[in-house]
Amino acid sequence: MLDADLAAAFDRIDHERLTEAIGTFPARGMIRQWLRSGVFENGRWSPTQEGTPQGGVISPLLMNIALHGMETAAGVRYAERARGLEIKRTSPVLVRYADDFVVLAHSEVETYEIKEKLAKWLEPRGLRFNEEKTRVTTLAEGFDFLGFNVRRSSSGKAIIRPSKEAVLRVRERLRMEVRDLYGSNAEAVLMKLNPIIRGWAAYYRSVVSKKTFASLDDYMWKLTFKWAKRGHARKSMKWIIRRHFGRFNASRADVWVFGIPATGAHLQKFAWVPIVRHVMVKGTASPDDPTLQDYWASRRRTRTPPPMDKTSIHLAARQKGVCPLCRQALISGAEYEPDSPREWIEWFAAMKKTLHKHHFVYRRDGGTDAKTNLRLVHASCHQQHHAGDARRTGTQQPALHVDSA
Repeated sequence: MLDADLAAAFDRIDHERLTEAIGTFPARGMIRQWLRSGVFENGRWSPTQEGTPQGGVISPLLMNIALHGMETAAGVRYAERARGLEIKRTSPVLVRYADDFVVLAHSEVETYEIKEKLAKWLEPRGLRFNEEKTRVTTLAEGFDFLGFNVRRSSSGKAIIRPSKEAVLRVRERLRMEVRDLYGSNAEAVLMKLNPIIRGWAAYYRSVVSKKTFASLDDYMWKLTFKWAKRGHARKSMKWIIRRHFGRFNASRADVWVFGIPATGAHLQKFAWVPIVRHVMVKGTASPDDPTLQDYWASRRRTRTPPPMDKTSIHLAARQKGVCPLCRQALISGAEYEPDSPREWIEWFAAMKKTLHKHHFVYRRDGGTDAKTNLRLVHASCHQQHHAGDARRTGTQQPALHVDSA
């Protein structure tokens, strides 16, 4: 297999070849102007004779246009099936995401031949391989792709896990975030860390992540205990544990959860996110292909959604999938807007237990359950919001009334 890396791909795209690939698209002239408009960096303007700025909202799309046809250049062959086109068993396979791609071939010789073909195909587009990072290897040795490590086990099965680099990055990010929170209160810790944990776990929940999640939870316990100990240097360990740790999640027999006993607000755990395997899409099947409506309808039926009340669906749609308290996605990793009620159900079904309905006007103050008096929020945000009530009034608030989504 070919584990490829392109040298400064976004900086080297040939503008002429790119505009040719765009064809007769109506905004072709405008895109050409964008490409040559230059960039401001550190207060200085620089011309752009080639490439497209990394971080630009349109850059990934332009990269996809520039690299369209790479599969053909690599020799990928398809066969017609009842469900559409499928890659032939004797064909190499190319998997690409923007400028990141790998090629799976049947032999080392074939892999080197494909690499040579692709090098010639990339050259007129202003692109080339980064020879220091591009390598020919075997599936048994494995490779990293988009934060995942993929390899073949001795039994012949594919094993996909979070890559070591991805784990190290999230550990370092969590360490830095906790360090920056020294001197802050527990609510600030929860507000900062929970979105990171939810988002990372949601991204890796479809692969072999159970041990990784458990390891990260152990690491988070050490970080939060260190934070608590630093904030209460003169207190005993028993006092610190009683103050900041406990069994906050009634559905889990875990008494070592970091949280706020007075309000019930607590830190999420990676391991609380269930592992749900991804079902591969057959061949080149696309949801936009009108001839494959039966296939996609059958695929959706196999993913039976759990019951979801209409009010939660309405609130999620009204809020465009955003928690109004922290302004983060209700379900991290789902930054899109589904088009139908069924898609809304499937969108946050996996983590719906982490969502609460929050009343604008509290029930004790005469508030009702009307949709106009409700908003859908993260459970942790809900708990922290009511903790703020307790501080503002200086009194112990009654037990939080929870309406799960």
